Amino acid sequence: MRASSPATRRAFVTATLALAIAACTDSINAPGSAPPPLPNAPTSGDVSTTLNMTTSWNQLTRNTVVKYATGAAPAVRIYTLVAVAQDRAARAVAPRPGQQLRVADAAAIGAASVEVLRALYPAESTFFSTTLNAQLATIEPAPTTQPSIAAGVAAGRLAAADVLAHAASDGFFTPFTGVIPTCPGCWKAVPTPPAFATLGQARPWLLNSTSQFRPAPPPAFGSAAFLADLSEVRAFADHRTPAQDSIAKVWALQNGTVTTLGYWNALASEFSNARHLSDRRAAHILALVNMAGYDALLASHEAKYTYWVLRPSQADPLINMAIGLPSFPAYPSNHAAISAAAATVLAAVFPQERMRVTDDAEMAGLSRLYGGIHYRFDMEAGLALGRKVGRVAVSVLEPSPVEPPIGGPDVPPMIPRP
Repeated sequence: MRASSPATRRAFVTATLALAIAACTDSINAPGSAPPPLPNAPTSGDVSTTLNMTTSWNQLTRNTVVKYATGAAPAVRIYTLVAVAQDRAARAVAPRPGQQLRVADAAAIGAASVEVLRALYPAESTFFSTTLNAQLATIEPAPTTQPSIAAGVAAGRLAAADVLAHAASDGFFTPFTGVIPTCPGCWKAVPTPPAFATLGQARPWLLNSTSQFRPAPPPAFGSAAFLADLSEVRAFADHRTPAQDSIAKVWALQNGTVTTLGYWNALASEFSNARHLSDRRAAHILALVNMAGYDALLASHEAKYTYWVLRPSQADPLINMAIGLPSFPAYPSNHAAISAAAATVLAAVFPQERMRVTDDAEMAGLSRLYGGIHYRFDMEAGLALGRKVGRVAVSVLEPSPVEPPIGGPDVPPMIPRP
């Protein structure tokens, strides 16, 4: 935890969130705020000519997740597949004599995004293709432009095919056929069966295995440590302040929002845009942020279904929850793990944002205590797990290349919202 007092930090973040909710602009600025209205197809959003292909297609992905109310766990997979395809597409573009590398990068990243999103949201296939074609058509004609676009599109499609092949065998949706344990401190599958109980067996992107950083066992059911943390949740439930209730609801990021990893995806895009990073650099950063979040989710579920810890409201039925209760065991917290993993990467890439992202990750975890659905030991284990996963992602972060900022004449402007 940070050196500043919890009360000071909570007051600061509560005030920040209140301002963000009042602003009610793009979800990039306010976790859980109302997203822009979506017509029959996801819009390209308020993207200007200063933004790059990487972040505009990540915004389109978030908009699509919102439109279809994609669940939090599947959304993690979707964000990661798009971001990894973008990164691999940019890497596949090799400099050639006379080629406009920035144009080729943009075309590759756009094409990779389209192919992955078309596979994941086939009903929007025409919209995605039309949007990319409109973007590419805005590039000023030049002798080397069309060959650069063609080379980029080809590279993007190959990268997408590679990522989709990985997805076809990633084990993310493997059905659960196991036995739910029964014990005094075990999670109870009421009223729904365990959700995503096999994620711990899915294939991670960065970790050697999903159990690589498995947390130590939680406090034993009925022990003094367990009862102390249960009592804290009950106290929050009995005396929840309006600010705590608001934090719990804002950070819930449930279906119909960008979801938890979508918040961090948006923050990574915001930081990249503010610094005018190139498509290639932004794609690399977003890939690592999303892969870290993905692996943290898998590692968290591996631990959840190792320990099968019951939820606070199952241990004390008088606990009044402010938000919905997920249908899987408590320990550790997914919110905390995903947020800490993403925050660790962002803090390494953008050190001037370290305090902001660290406080956000801690608040994401704390919000679940305020909501009545997690113990403090869930939050602390989730944060620790996420930081370890994030450090693995940072270990493969490539140094920032020396390159001019995006925004030159060879960069296609993005399509404004109709």
